[in-house]
Amino acid sequence: MLFSAQIFSGSGSNEAMVLTERSTHYSYIIIAALVFCLLLVSAARLRQREVFSVLGQTTFFFQSISEQYKNGIRENTLTSVFLVVQYIIISGVCIYWYNHFSLTDFNTWQTIVLTAFPAILLFYHVFIVSLAGTITGLREIILEVNQLTLTMAQTAGIVILIEFFFIYFQPEFMAQSKLIVAGTFLFFAVLRMIRGFYHVFQMGVAWYYIILYLWTLEILPLLIVMKLVFKGEISSWIG
Repeated sequence: MLFSAQIFSGSGSNEAMVLTERSTHYSYIIIAALVFCLLLVSAARLRQREVFSVLGQTTFFFQSISEQYKNGIRENTLTSVFLVVQYIIISGVCIYWYNHFSLTDFNTWQTIVLTAFPAILLFYHVFIVSLAGTITGLREIILEVNQLTLTMAQTAGIVILIEFFFIYFQPEFMAQSKLIVAGTFLFFAVLRMIRGFYHVFQMGVAWYYIILYLWTLEILPLLIVMKLVFKGEISSWIG
């Protein structure tokens, strides 16, 4: 427990030192989650020593899966599972921690949805791409885009873990750190979209089908969920 010392002066020369409890932002649950995330990354590294190099190339190089496999760039399945779980945990921890110190008073249901939102969005993207690829008969898109989605999540999870590890122990910079973490989420979301456009174009899909997919199956459902779950909060933000 942390304490701060306060000195009070009396009428004479005597001074009394009183120990008062000082508030702390630290949580054993969050620290345990950080340690578990570090263990997951370490396990992924032990499982595949070149995992960081593989993630870097699959994230930032505009190569298809077949091209990556030809060049020997392939991630181990168990390694991928470790890093996806790590992304889900660290992203949820970040949102929970920031929400805990925000001025908005969310109810329990809203807090659960907000904390689990990165995981929900990740699985929704994988599901909806699989569904769209199956319906249209373009099954090669399923493997390409879903692999891209999972890769982006893994890389984002490692970056956010590094950011949050330093940010958490420097709470006085929380306002600036929100922009850093939010910017990281946004960067990888935009990069996923750009890479997805590129690979789908390479497969011969027309651009207007891609726009239709993005609006009807990715953007519109997200807006509807936000409207239903955070109706009052959105009105106050707009106002």
